[in-house]
Amino acid sequence: MSLAHGNSIVELKNSIIFVELEGAFNEQGVSLWINEIKATINKLKGERFAILMDLRKALGGTPESFELSNQYNSWLNGQNMVAKALLYGSSVFEDMDTTLVPSKKIQNIQVFDDSEEAKLWLERELSRGH
Repeated sequence: MSLAHGNSIVELKNSIIFVELEGAFNEQGVSLWINEIKATINKLKGERFAILMDLRKALGGTPESFELSNQYNSWLNGQNMVAKALLYGSSVFEDMDTTLVPSKKIQNIQVFDDSEEAKLWLERELSRGH
């Protein structure tokens, strides 16, 4: 029996899904937060949304966890996501994430150092077209 590695928090506030990841992730750990995000998106019933991913405490993951993340991001590309803000703690993790998850390339993504700036950008992106 394999145990999930890594911790995650997923919360929805005003059409923004806040995700905080901490630690090193294996496939089971990534599956947990992906399933939580998918359940949250399903509750939105097609409404537009944005995601703020706080990865400052994330330490990386196994090759399988990055493959799962790539599959999830491919799925996410077919949802009504307007924008995604990313907060990285390490440029090494940012480089790995960018390289190993190519399905993110078509997403409206900005990288931030400050979570308040990220939230304000997501709110502006969500208000466009309404």
